[in-house]
Amino acid sequence: MPTAPPLPEVRAGQHIMAGFPGASAPPSLIERIEAGRVGGVILFRRNIESAAQLLELNHALQRAARRSPLGLPLLIAIDEEGGRVSRLSGDFTLLPPARRLGRLGDPALARQAARMVGTELRAVGVNLDFAPVLDLLTNPACAVIGDRAFGDDPGAVSALGAAFIAGLQEAGVAACAKHFPGIGSMAPDPHETLPSSPLSLEELRGRELLPFRAALAPEAGAAAVMVAHALFTRIDPGRPASLSPRFQRDLLRGELGFGGLSVTDDLEMGAIADPAQAAWESLRAGADLALICHREEIQERAWGLIAEGLESGAIPPQEQERSFHRISAIKKSYGAPDLSHHAGRENLARLHQERERVVGCAAHRAILEKVL
Repeated sequence: MPTAPPLPEVRAGQHIMAGFPGASAPPSLIERIEAGRVGGVILFRRNIESAAQLLELNHALQRAARRSPLGLPLLIAIDEEGGRVSRLSGDFTLLPPARRLGRLGDPALARQAARMVGTELRAVGVNLDFAPVLDLLTNPACAVIGDRAFGDDPGAVSALGAAFIAGLQEAGVAACAKHFPGIGSMAPDPHETLPSSPLSLEELRGRELLPFRAALAPEAGAAAVMVAHALFTRIDPGRPASLSPRFQRDLLRGELGFGGLSVTDDLEMGAIADPAQAAWESLRAGADLALICHREEIQERAWGLIAEGLESGAIPPQEQERSFHRISAIKKSYGAPDLSHHAGRENLARLHQERERVVGCAAHRAILEKVL
């Protein structure tokens, strides 16, 4: 007999990636994970004190996921780009900003460095890295990108980005190319307000989209793409790319043929007026994950709106199924095979032994010396 599809309220939780305060999981978060109202979490510096503490935190989160209605592992994400966008504690091997790799111009070294990052993330239970940045820094006034970009040359950024993606994923951590379709020409910061661009689709195709095409090609095969809160007035003047079917469905899925996970940037940024409503709108546009990094009440309201919307059929059942399959597939590929959900301290001790062997090891410090 075929298995009945999960209930809308359970499917809705799989579309929510939540941030939370503190170095241990709040009881309310554990309860929501167990109930199936949260399918992924994002970690910030506020959540991380040390590699040992981070492993314990992620182990507890995955044990809660094991008790959820679907039993799927969590996606546990982090922004670990290197340089000023680094969330990890000082006992990890921390890369300089992407600009340094761009100046070195060595894709093989970028791949090696990314594999190092991925290996350390994997050892503490992180399975999704919101990196690399593939924006072309064509506007030096774009401070939100700045040294986070490899550079401004499409060919060089394409090669380095594809190499970085391959390295992360070789280590068992899903990579996420961002910020689609490219915001390096914009000066306003989407954390504060909604930036806009007059670039046409043809102009994007000729420049900004080239690194993303390389990232999605089979040689790199990025597991995920993060779509920007940015308005392209000549393409969709009414909605930012993150909420636009023109970008999510037509361009990313259709023209570029992307079959992986589409994630919004943080919906609590100043660029978005109503984060909970935007979470639902992003799914209707073609996204898979709504990223809500701070407030539990917004996460819960988004979950409710998504559950109601799925129940109503506002997203056709076949599209709901395709999105759910994309989420399930990445979880099965990268989820938690190394981070067992079993409660036994013996298993956790084994994980700590692996963490001690990997994080900040001499071999990784030697790789870092090549980059610095």
